[in-house]
Amino acid sequence: MAEDLNWAVGGEAGDGIDSTGKIFAQALSRAGRHVFTSKDFASRIRGGYTAYKIRTSVDQVQSVVDRLDILVALTQRTIDENLDELHEGSAIIYDGERSWEADIPEDAAAVDVPLKSLAEDAGGAIMRNIVALGAACEITGFDVEYLDEALEKRFGGKGSKIVENNKEAARLGQEYVQENYDLDLGYDLETTDNDYVLLNGNEAIGMGALAAGCRFYAGYPITPATSIMEYLTGRIEDYGGHVVQAEDELSAINMALGAARSGARSMTATSGAGIDLMTETFGLVATSETPLVITDVQRSGPSTGMPTKQEQGDLNMALYGGHGEVPRFIVAPTTITECFWKTIEAFNLAEKYQTPVFLVSDLAMSVTEQTFSPEAFDMDAVEIDRGKLIEGDDEVDEWLDSQGRFRAHAVTDDGVSPRAIPGTTDGAHMSTGLEHDELGRRTEDQDERVRQVDKRSRKVETAKEREEWDYREFGDADADNLIISWGSNEGALIEALEYLEDDGIDVRIISVPYIFPRPDLSDEIDAAEETIVVECNATGQFADVIEHDVLTRVKRINKYTGVRFKADELAEEIIDKLSQEVPAQ
Repeated sequence: MAEDLNWAVGGEAGDGIDSTGKIFAQALSRAGRHVFTSKDFASRIRGGYTAYKIRTSVDQVQSVVDRLDILVALTQRTIDENLDELHEGSAIIYDGERSWEADIPEDAAAVDVPLKSLAEDAGGAIMRNIVALGAACEITGFDVEYLDEALEKRFGGKGSKIVENNKEAARLGQEYVQENYDLDLGYDLETTDNDYVLLNGNEAIGMGALAAGCRFYAGYPITPATSIMEYLTGRIEDYGGHVVQAEDELSAINMALGAARSGARSMTATSGAGIDLMTETFGLVATSETPLVITDVQRSGPSTGMPTKQEQGDLNMALYGGHGEVPRFIVAPTTITECFWKTIEAFNLAEKYQTPVFLVSDLAMSVTEQTFSPEAFDMDAVEIDRGKLIEGDDEVDEWLDSQGRFRAHAVTDDGVSPRAIPGTTDGAHMSTGLEHDELGRRTEDQDERVRQVDKRSRKVETAKEREEWDYREFGDADADNLIISWGSNEGALIEALEYLEDDGIDVRIISVPYIFPRPDLSDEIDAAEETIVVECNATGQFADVIEHDVLTRVKRINKYTGVRFKADELAEEIIDKLSQEVPAQ
């Protein structure tokens, strides 16, 4: 029995690839198996290669690998795209009755199933992919009843007839393989009584926003951030909140800013070129001292780039975007569970320090479904900190000037002023994008300018002292080889440890969820003989930041093909990089 199983379905956009993969992933999850998914899809509605891969095990899995055991191929390109991952013992399920003649590798088991015909027998050709799932269940020894549960969840809203037809389609696929093939490929999917939740990074961000008390979201549809808005729509209303689909990204961030000024915990999210369009408002958020969470789900750029492909190329935008000097915080979740918890933290930071907080994710994490224990999202552990929000009339008095006017931008030791939302007695004030005095009135006075700039900058220094800007650590803490990463690369690195250990290589992995402020890694880098920074971009943007901090050159592993790192691939890259010299200064 294989320790884990790698399954995939591939075809063209419009072939129902995504829904097929989700149904199987849900079935595996309901069977108490861990799941980790990966998607490859084109930037078009129909046509173009698309695939959905699932790695599943009774143990936790956190990365994809270069091995494919079961492939449901709806096109020849699906087979061609995955040739390097197929092996002796792989099975390819295809429909020989279709107009294409499948070219099956000699080592793979060819499982010709009349998917369309069997689907029509069950009630409609549209269910051909469900027939393929039934065939996969038979090949892997997976109980088709778990598939029934996933089908009920997927199609329950369409009526019992649709559900029953899909169940029948799955059984016809299972029976066809059972009756026509005598396969013994060594697969026997074990099930457990464990209870898991299955969700992706964008869903976790949406869930974290609700848990944090977000009550207003404005956004414009853009891949791959759109599903955050889709998750919140229909849910946030249950808590008295609203989702607004704006006409563009400029409107979205300014609507969110307006909601935040009114006292609502507010958020917007975008990707790629959308973050460019929002840039002008970054300074207004900071100067007006308005708490706002801005989520950037990165994708391949620049310009339109590759909208459906992975990259971590927006780090410099998050760090330096906006004209002038804009105080900010940048939080970059490293796992799907961290998407939940760091979203909550982002809202707390925004209100405690009244400044923009960038929540930086990426495509790989946004679309990946993964299984977790429900305890990973313990709502009882959620803490809300609204900072210096004035909640009583007596709290206003100390912030009034001699004429009884509220000093909304009062200069304080920690840089954080009191915050009064509309309707607060004696809290009326104004704020604009112009430089202002403590009352919010525009000013060009040199001394006042310096006081306000220094005040806003002090928020970051205060936060550096008061908050924990830590990192996550894995591997051997005493190893001479140090690997530093940020964002979604963490899972692949953790699984790469096993490959490296097999080769006798000890490494220490530091995964950084805070980009600004960030932990001081000087001691860790000084203690290491070799330091490698891993990230999905061409220029090594985080490596540049690290080198700036420690004034030491580091080695770099950069991937910018549009595809996420794989565990075995990363292990090979690390071994190769350790043998190279550090680049010259």
